[in-house]
Amino acid sequence: MINQRITKLRQLMKERGIDLYIIPTSDFHQSEYVGSYFEARHYMSGFSGSAGTLIVREDEAYLWTDGRYFIQAEKELAGSCIQLMKMRTPGVPTIKEYIEKYPEATIGFDGRVMPYNQCLFTNTIQANEDLVDLIWQERPELSHEEIYLYDTKYCGVSRKEKLEIIREKMKDAKYHLVTTLDDIAWIFNIRGNDVLCNPVALAYALIEKEKANLYLRKEAVSQEVIDELLKDQIEVKDYFDIYEDIKHIEGKVLLDTKSVNYALVSHIHQENIIDQTNPSQLLKSIKNETEIKATKDAHLHDGIAVTKFMYWLKTNIGKMEMDELSISNKLLEYRKQQPNFKDISFTTICAYRENAALMHYHPTEKQYSKVEASHLLLIDSGGQYLTGTTDITRTFVLGEMTPEERKDFTIALKAMFRLQNAHFIQDVTTGANLDILARGVIYDYDLDYRCGTGHGVGHFLNVHEGPNGLRPKSLYGHEACIVPGMITTDEPGVYVEGSHGIRHENELLCVKHTENEYGTFLKFEPITYVPFDIEGLDLNYLSNHEIASINEYQQYAFDHIKDALTQEEKDWYLNNLFIK
Repeated sequence: MINQRITKLRQLMKERGIDLYIIPTSDFHQSEYVGSYFEARHYMSGFSGSAGTLIVREDEAYLWTDGRYFIQAEKELAGSCIQLMKMRTPGVPTIKEYIEKYPEATIGFDGRVMPYNQCLFTNTIQANEDLVDLIWQERPELSHEEIYLYDTKYCGVSRKEKLEIIREKMKDAKYHLVTTLDDIAWIFNIRGNDVLCNPVALAYALIEKEKANLYLRKEAVSQEVIDELLKDQIEVKDYFDIYEDIKHIEGKVLLDTKSVNYALVSHIHQENIIDQTNPSQLLKSIKNETEIKATKDAHLHDGIAVTKFMYWLKTNIGKMEMDELSISNKLLEYRKQQPNFKDISFTTICAYRENAALMHYHPTEKQYSKVEASHLLLIDSGGQYLTGTTDITRTFVLGEMTPEERKDFTIALKAMFRLQNAHFIQDVTTGANLDILARGVIYDYDLDYRCGTGHGVGHFLNVHEGPNGLRPKSLYGHEACIVPGMITTDEPGVYVEGSHGIRHENELLCVKHTENEYGTFLKFEPITYVPFDIEGLDLNYLSNHEIASINEYQQYAFDHIKDALTQEEKDWYLNNLFIK
């Protein structure tokens, strides 16, 4: 089937004089996760991971993806004509290097799904047609779920105030073009359901000094919402009108070429482009007091749900039949019982034994494993609550473990606590500086993990957001200092192909610690309130100080959620979740 689709694509390319066609993992807004309409790369390659780029030529086809998906991609590409390109590994060219090998080739792509800064080729470009649309006969329709206003009692700042701040940041620009969905949702205090697990709406925004234009799917927005936005000089226009309007604007335009698509930017004169990161990126990453209070409430209820689930799992494993899918559904049941729960924040990763070595594995109706009373089960999950977004990973011990599993379980938790307990100086400490605190513990055992240590988390928004992140090198084009108000995950791990995967994850709020002659020191406050399964620990790898730190956290989590636990759950917690 995949090879047939590639053959059809090559026929269309030949008819149009295209030598090389690019199909990225993206929508019109460069979203990390995309709606079903935009799953063109998945449809054409069979690879279902959330990151990857397919390039097709007359006689070859390649798919680039990162280390999170190497194992998964090899399995899903097997039997097709597509070869896997393992990004950032020796001997593998980047996409740019590969394209540069063919300077005379005409390059084709849908200009709406490629960011402008990735399209600066010297080649001839044909970017005005989506060839996959001509092949995908039963393509899902473009989403147009209901758009609703987000109450300031949850977010603390009105859209009018946010627009005033944005306009100050625009300086000499006459316009600010925003196309990233979480930025638009944050600025205008709107939410939607056009992207799975992310409460955002398909939208574009063109902000001027005195007014703003918000481009939405008209069938998704009520007159009541339109009227409310108009009170703040925000005019609602049809979603696709932006492509015509952009042709007629004159003056300086502030935009981020890393996120605005080629089709839009190509209509703006180069001398009028002010290429900068959207001001809202940093602004929304620093949560205000209302957002912090609300987010802690979300984590409180999420902690109750996950701890009750943990009790159920640990006391029932081996007594009833379980599998990855039924366990995922059970965890969802517990979350649905909590107030203000809206949805999960990403597809739940519930991975037993060797499945957990695939970092983003998740069970489906067609593919899942039975779970036995032995070895390890990794669950990475989260919830979207009206009050905030959660993301938590726990690795559960279900029975017999190997010495290697026990060692890896311990050093991964040791690494997580090393970062969680860090103190650091304000205004000079970036995510890259802090990454080594966790990764360095893993390095000590000549191991590594092919992903970042942590990412920013939105406020009832995308579970992944920048510019704060913890990794050796920034994903966001610049190094952002970690500052008070930022919420960042802490999730180092160990992954052994064919055997096991282990990850422990808390969300951390950056807060002020103290001030002295050396500067202002910051620290992290954990806002995840769920115990760790200490049954997997090998105490030979831990110092007395590390043991005390783990016990302190277990008590900290208990103190937050104890009032919502039954007496049986409390007794189990106190008798089983502290290192004696």
